[in-house]
Amino acid sequence: RLAAPLSAEDAMVQSMPDASPSKWHLAHTTWFFERFVLQADPAYRVFDPSWDFLFNSYYQSVGPMHARARRGVLSRPSLQQVRHYRAA
Repeated sequence: RLAAPLSAEDAMVQSMPDASPSKWHLAHTTWFFERFVLQADPAYRVFDPSWDFLFNSYYQSVGPMHARARRGVLSRPSLQQVRHYRAA
């Protein structure tokens, strides 16, 4: 709800290297739930396997990750795609 009024441009802003953009946080929290809770169900199908790299924050066991200081340059997935991901 807090992020609902944000435009796509607002959600991409990264004010400093240690503060991730709103869009990244929306995707990361959903990715975390998907990766560590939903995947325990053998019938669950991953939304997009490439998002492990984009939205992993520091879990070395999951694999490589996009640099925190560069999260604000991620134009894709779009905010609309992230919202769809959260609703799926």
